[in-house]
Amino acid sequence: MLRVEGLTKIFDNSTSCSSENSVILVDAVYDKAIAALERAGGYMASSAEKSKIQAALWPDGKLSRTLIARDVDVFARGCGLPDAAQSKKFFMVEETGEGRGFPFSSEKLSLVLTVYRAKDFDAALARANEVLAHQGRGHSVGLHTKDANRGRILAERSDVVRVLINQAHTFGNGGGFDNGLNFTMSMGCGTWGGNSITENLNYRHFLNITHLVTTIPEDKPSEEELFGAYWKKYGR
Repeated sequence: MLRVEGLTKIFDNSTSCSSENSVILVDAVYDKAIAALERAGGYMASSAEKSKIQAALWPDGKLSRTLIARDVDVFARGCGLPDAAQSKKFFMVEETGEGRGFPFSSEKLSLVLTVYRAKDFDAALARANEVLAHQGRGHSVGLHTKDANRGRILAERSDVVRVLINQAHTFGNGGGFDNGLNFTMSMGCGTWGGNSITENLNYRHFLNITHLVTTIPEDKPSEEELFGAYWKKYGR
């Protein structure tokens, strides 16, 4: 199941590039996951309320400077949402597509979480890659699962630098003592994202290192060592 931790969505009013932008929930757990997100403070917008949020957040096709990074009550009032929404922690909108015609699939820099529904893991993975291809390729994706192999599949099939497994995305992405990523607020996204690094930016990227190169005894592998496995599988 691809999903989020509600509390990392609201950190710093969702201004971090690592804040969960969308959540993809598989059919088998969809209702339970929505209920859990609501218990964490989420407000599920109706279809009419979704339209209000879209009109207010993108008044001229661009993100509103008066609504991004705002507190939940300010955002709710700015979108014309009811009083009940102002006491929540973040807002959820259900979406079915991605790309320019579906602005909720884009980065929102606000307390709005886009919710997708998928039949199963494979469909969820495909949807995640479609969203990333629209906006976010190279950055990161997270997975909550009991099947470790699914993490490997997601990493193999997604053009991202970071695949976080069973972690709060905003905090894990920026590095932690328990996940091995360097602490940073700047994430390299590789050539997928137009960057030159594929790791968390850290002090080493600002060092000039001189390599003193001398010859050493030759350590040259044989052709069999280099290509043996390939030849065995595909022929010479």
